[in-house]
Amino acid sequence: MCQIHIVVDSTAQISGEMIAMYPNLHIVSLKVRVGDREWPEDELSTAELFRIVKDTKLHPQTSQPAPGDFIEICKPLIDAGKEIIIITVSGGLSGTVQGARTVAKMLDEERIHVIDSGTTSIGMVQMAKVALTMAASGIAVRHIVEKVHAMVEATHTFLLVDTLEYLYKGGRIGGAAALFGTILQIRPVLYLVDGKVAVMDKVRTKQRAVTRMLEELNKYPNLEYIGVGNIDDSAVGLGITGRVQEMYPDNPLLPTGIGSVLGAHLGPGTIGIVFQEKQAQVTSATV
Repeated sequence: MCQIHIVVDSTAQISGEMIAMYPNLHIVSLKVRVGDREWPEDELSTAELFRIVKDTKLHPQTSQPAPGDFIEICKPLIDAGKEIIIITVSGGLSGTVQGARTVAKMLDEERIHVIDSGTTSIGMVQMAKVALTMAASGIAVRHIVEKVHAMVEATHTFLLVDTLEYLYKGGRIGGAAALFGTILQIRPVLYLVDGKVAVMDKVRTKQRAVTRMLEELNKYPNLEYIGVGNIDDSAVGLGITGRVQEMYPDNPLLPTGIGSVLGAHLGPGTIGIVFQEKQAQVTSATV
């Protein structure tokens, strides 16, 4: 059994293939609630979520993993003498990271290392992949933690939402801003700054918003990968993917899952771009 285990929350949208490939990879789930019904994230697609919202006229809510969810995964590993790295969705978007830190204090702070990814989705997937690859090579946990922290600093997240309704009802923007933006049909181009949602620009059409987002992406010439994802707007998503591919023909372009938890906060039609700047190669010792 592997000595170092990686725990990632469900907003990463880790594939079943990846889970099957790594026995030392574990997923802890956030939940989505509409009215009195609740689902673990991986049991509710965004399409089904928005169908339920339309039928019930109720706004969706989300909840972070309970401490017991982390304990269920981590305690047997700690009892077996393992090291654990927990990678969570940005602390500016969810309290998941604080819950993980609380559990680390309860069980063993020396052997449970909690990392706020500052992002979500494919950004977290890539961090987990690097951590798993390093662990398989026998690299010490402290060097893996250092590497993942460096990836956090080099990772950027851009978001384009189709409606301000979900950001408003989720408490991410005020009512006046939502009303003003809706009346003027403003499309905010968003990004994560210190893990929190901030406005990069405000434009009047979706096409202009896409162009503005790609203009900002173009300021980063040296990239490790680029991930493009969408929530129930595959046509626009494919169009953006094609434009990004033309801009960066030599960069890996990765499919980016956006699940129902983010969908509950961002709404249908959201487009996301997550990318990482290249870093200097550093050889890490195994001890």
